[in-house]
Amino acid sequence: MKDKFRIILLVIFLTGCKTYENPQEDRNVDELYLNTTPGKEMILDVDMCTDVDDVCAVRIATALDDDGTIDLKGVAYSIVGKNNLEALRGFLLYENKPDVLIGKSMANNPDESPYWDLMAAYNDGNVNAYEAVKMYRKILSESNTPVDIVTTGYTTNIEALLKSQPDEYSDLSGLELVKQKCGQLYIVGGTYPEGRCNNFFFTKEARLAIDYVSKTWPYPILFFTNEVGGMLRCGGQLQAVDIDKRDIVTRSLVAFGTQNGRHAWDPFGVWCAGYACGKINRLGFKRVNIAIDTETGRNTFTDAADGKHFVIYRLCDDDNYYNIMMDHLLIKKAKL
Repeated sequence: MKDKFRIILLVIFLTGCKTYENPQEDRNVDELYLNTTPGKEMILDVDMCTDVDDVCAVRIATALDDDGTIDLKGVAYSIVGKNNLEALRGFLLYENKPDVLIGKSMANNPDESPYWDLMAAYNDGNVNAYEAVKMYRKILSESNTPVDIVTTGYTTNIEALLKSQPDEYSDLSGLELVKQKCGQLYIVGGTYPEGRCNNFFFTKEARLAIDYVSKTWPYPILFFTNEVGGMLRCGGQLQAVDIDKRDIVTRSLVAFGTQNGRHAWDPFGVWCAGYACGKINRLGFKRVNIAIDTETGRNTFTDAADGKHFVIYRLCDDDNYYNIMMDHLLIKKAKL
């Protein structure tokens, strides 16, 4: 099966699906910052708990790190739980990423997971987690290149980063640090043109956070809305290959209760962000403004030629193309 996926991918790349570098000497603050420089630094912010697509998203991020596409600097949680930090440490060790920093959620959004115990079994007892804002400020202050951020859960940590004050890592405020050190902010969430999304409405803190972030972030945000990634699946082809259920991602999918993968909201966002929405991702963009009802969490995207932010849309009707590309990254790292 692995050989089959290699052949499919070779055909795809030979037909012209590759990314192009687009270094920017002077940043245009009204445009997306799509950085395809190999080894660009990235932070992932997840709510890896009751759903399992986050597990696929983290696996994809570590695979892109292996390839040199990104340099994964840290993974932060936007929820809390009895052993979620130990689970993330175990998962990162399983993925051979012992030096990736771990961030503890700034908001007290308690949750649980059917697969945390599976991952925590690989923990070495050295979690050494930072408060998420401290992790962000440390990574940003130490970086010499723009750092991309991908959120696949609540944006509470991003809100806290923007509101943060000078500390031992930087004399800059959070907003100043973001302006100087952040590349593109990719947010998985929202429903286009309007609706409700778990990442935006589920808790009061989530509703207030996305409202604040969308209004305060100094650059255009690129939103991966529900109806795009939700039409795709990730993990099903891994499960078909891993018939003995040996790999941790496979076992997490099974613990969640699925035998044929999961909706690809989060992994799709990470895959596209890793390649900076390049030609391989087959995406288009449109400018929008976003409004959040902080009482209900309902979002409204409005198309606007001078919109502050952007949403993505697909340029390819073939679901299987996207599914294969994502599952290839899951399978290449699987321990079968």
